[in-house]
Amino acid sequence: MTRAALPFSEHALQTAVCQYMDVALRPGLYYLAIPNGGLRDISTARKLKAEGVRAGVADLQILMEQGRSAWIELKIKGGSLSPVQKDFRDVCRKLGHHWAMAKTVDEAKEFLTAIGAVRGNIKC
Repeated sequence: MTRAALPFSEHALQTAVCQYMDVALRPGLYYLAIPNGGLRDISTARKLKAEGVRAGVADLQILMEQGRSAWIELKIKGGSLSPVQKDFRDVCRKLGHHWAMAKTVDEAKEFLTAIGAVRGNIKC
């Protein structure tokens, strides 16, 4: 997918990034989604908050060696970080975690390559 071929929704972007990670991540690394978005009734929202769901957490987490984590916040064209997402970004960086915002699959690929998370022979 080229930079010009932007997904029309964050769901489509996140799905495409996950499909890439399924084939490209180095063996032993593990990724997961943080499903903070979406509409929920007030009762469910209260339960999730009590269970530790926090606003601003990035969409994807990649578990890496030696206790390291990487985080990817996905936005579609025109999207920007909310104040709580900026706070989460700043905490991640202060604690030494890798963090990036990606608006395209190519941007996510560049980040994953830069942090050494992908296999060297992947051409997706």
